[in-house]
Amino acid sequence: MNLSNTLIIWYKKFARELPWKSDRDPYKIWVSEIILQQTRVEQAKDYYLRFISHFPSVESLANAPLDHLLRLWQGLGYYSRARNMHVAAKQIVAEYHGDFPRSVQALSLLKGVGPYTAAAIASFAFDYPVVAIDGNAFRIFSRLFAESCPIDSSGAHNLFSGLAQQCMMDTPSSLFNQAIMDFGSLVCKPQPLCMECPMNVQCIAFAQNRVQEFPVKRFKKKPRDRFFYYLHITSKDSGKECTYIQQRHQRDIWQNLYQFPLIETEAPVSVGELPNLPQWHTIFEEETPLVLGYAPKYLHRLTHQVIHTFFVRIEMEKESEWLHTHCKEIDASSLDRYGVSRLMERYLLDEEIKYLPLWHANSLE
Repeated sequence: MNLSNTLIIWYKKFARELPWKSDRDPYKIWVSEIILQQTRVEQAKDYYLRFISHFPSVESLANAPLDHLLRLWQGLGYYSRARNMHVAAKQIVAEYHGDFPRSVQALSLLKGVGPYTAAAIASFAFDYPVVAIDGNAFRIFSRLFAESCPIDSSGAHNLFSGLAQQCMMDTPSSLFNQAIMDFGSLVCKPQPLCMECPMNVQCIAFAQNRVQEFPVKRFKKKPRDRFFYYLHITSKDSGKECTYIQQRHQRDIWQNLYQFPLIETEAPVSVGELPNLPQWHTIFEEETPLVLGYAPKYLHRLTHQVIHTFFVRIEMEKESEWLHTHCKEIDASSLDRYGVSRLMERYLLDEEIKYLPLWHANSLE
């Protein structure tokens, strides 16, 4: 029995039930594929349903304010996905009158749509005969063929697409690609269930007892350390508590999201040293804020960065000119209306914070 037949027999018995699977609408397929990037399936399901409820069509997404989209995306991370979706939705409306292009080449011209996503949309929506090569496919075919080409090398996509295309044969691409995704998630996982695999007799890596050697990756770069000191400033204005936020506009992590005023340093400093830094004096100028304390360090890990973060609680009677010019003063109770990073969200939802006094920080990093 060939590989494709074996795979499809397994799939018809064990296929996962997911809210986007039975849909042929290219818009909904696109939404699901973008959300699934860097996101676990269980988490993706709720976000997908909420997203489609808020933006049922590509036109509704194109016409939505970016802030609304980013707020809905909060907690998923990798916010460039949401920004790219917004741009791509506008492309589809402006250039294709709201209809998705049908070819892989045209789909690849949409903002944020790479080779895999273009192939997935073309396959699942239009049954275009193309294999969608994602992490699951790389893992499965590298093991089946004991292929040692690093999957993050320049020629990997073409090589593994060719191997997968050979296996697909005359199977409808939508069926084959769905089966590959489920098989990679349920059986041929990073820690594989080889004894339950219906293709283990055809798997070269299994026969050679080398399954854990695949897929091969090149040397991974060490994550960069960054040091963030957020200033959670509050003041009383007309009897209500206000705070200050600013929007990140630079081309960096969390672009367009909101945050407290930030001091970033190249090397770690103790929280107690912050008032001695030039950035502190730039923010507060001649004002002398009341520093209430700081929250113990939060570590936030991204793909290529580790963010070491302290949140410093501050009260002010009078705002500085810098805060007036560079920040937005808002009612503290309305913070949840703004899209913030997962790191900020963790802090805001942390009900067990015990703020440490600033003098306690002088011996800490």
